[in-house]
Amino acid sequence: MKKLLSFIAIGLVSCILHLASVTAQTPTKKVLLEEFTTASCGNCPMMSAHINTWHEAHADSTILMAIHEGSGTDAMTTSTMATIFNAMHPAWGWFAPAIMMDRTLFPWLDSVPYYVCVGSWGSGTGPGIDTVAERLMRGPAKVGVNISGTYNSVTRTINAIVTANFVSAVPSYDWRINLFLVEDSVVGYPGLGAFAGWDQHCYDANWANTNYPGMFDGTSIIGYPHRHVMRNSFLGNWGAQGIIPAVPVVGTNYTASGTVVVDTGYHDNRLSLVAFVSAYGANQDQKFVLNANDVVLSSSFSTSINEIANTSPTSSIESIYPQPSSGPTKLIYTLAKDGKCELTIKNILGQQMEVLLASSAKAGKHETTFDVSNYAKGIYFISMKTNENSVVRKFIVE
Repeated sequence: MKKLLSFIAIGLVSCILHLASVTAQTPTKKVLLEEFTTASCGNCPMMSAHINTWHEAHADSTILMAIHEGSGTDAMTTSTMATIFNAMHPAWGWFAPAIMMDRTLFPWLDSVPYYVCVGSWGSGTGPGIDTVAERLMRGPAKVGVNISGTYNSVTRTINAIVTANFVSAVPSYDWRINLFLVEDSVVGYPGLGAFAGWDQHCYDANWANTNYPGMFDGTSIIGYPHRHVMRNSFLGNWGAQGIIPAVPVVGTNYTASGTVVVDTGYHDNRLSLVAFVSAYGANQDQKFVLNANDVVLSSSFSTSINEIANTSPTSSIESIYPQPSSGPTKLIYTLAKDGKCELTIKNILGQQMEVLLASSAKAGKHETTFDVSNYAKGIYFISMKTNENSVVRKFIVE
């Protein structure tokens, strides 16, 4: 895949000049969840379902990216995945399913910065993964991360810029800006057979038949949708070096840019970009993440470098399932207060598909079901607007 890398040192790029006036605000803390999983891992589909469900319920505070390494490799494994795995895996060898949370070391769990998933979500030694992630989510964000750029669907070229702005002092370190391309719901081709690189091996036949009826052949789930797959790196395996000084200046924008031509085998309507600022050192516990952000790929995309953390009670979208969907889909949402609530569905171009609700509603948890059987395949968004706040969540139609 063709890559063109260019790095822009301290300063502003013209398309983000407007951000300068808001750098004093507090950025939102988002935890980077990196799941190790492969198609040959028989325990992985159950754990992936748990992780995805939990992530969807905390989508405003977490970002999920799947690294296809840890239990052998598969058709989605890249050299970047192999590099990350080789640097982070345990001394005793393979590990999957497993998850890293901000690549941070948790001494009460293990001497390594990941958590090997055993059994159901939250089981294993020590506290559950959700407890650890929630602890990270409550921590203050030391740096804001912004992604902006353009995508040409004809040439399939992405030009992206990542900007980091530190809002508090951090220790002297080799700080780096990272940017990855992620594809959601990657499905292989039928007829390749088990372990061909796409079909998902599964040890639990009952779970497979319940969740993927008609798709389990007794060994593997045929046509399994692999979620949040890391596809490419814009800025190297460990991020752009030399952009951020060892001691960053608070309130200064540091930017890195990169260009990637999207492989023709990737579905550009399922792509997103994940950026984060991390430390880099020789040891496993020296590669921790400070903060992350993500944005759905579109012709012109941008996030806010200083998304304001809201500590007061707000309305939220709890979950949208199943994901991906092809028919009846359930939406669960919570209203913080009595009052007006508007729920609408839009496509990736911002065109309104339908209105689910436009009236007053009582505070509390609600659910509604809508049908996407007539929707074209791709990424869509549910927008919820109340008197207190607005929330947008994406979902996929397969």
